[in-house]
Amino acid sequence: MARRLVSDDQPMFRVLVVQRQRRDNPDWERGNVGSPRFLWDGPEYTTAYGPYNSIGAARGQLTFHTVDAYGEPRNGVVGGRIQRAHTTWEDVA
Repeated sequence: MARRLVSDDQPMFRVLVVQRQRRDNPDWERGNVGSPRFLWDGPEYTTAYGPYNSIGAARGQLTFHTVDAYGEPRNGVVGGRIQRAHTTWEDVA
């Protein structure tokens, strides 16, 4: 049985979250503040969340992933965007 998310011709939204993996810094020096133990320029991977029937719900999910516990943006580590799709029907036979 199919699940009904929205009615015909209403938009659906999803969130794409791109996270960057951390990697070891080979030039790391203990006690040197300018030489971090890890760098956030490792490989990236993308995760999709949704679908949502409102853009507000999608924005909430994006904020959850892109803002840290102190309310600061996690720039360079986690980014994302919201995508929109429309449900349409067409005759095939």
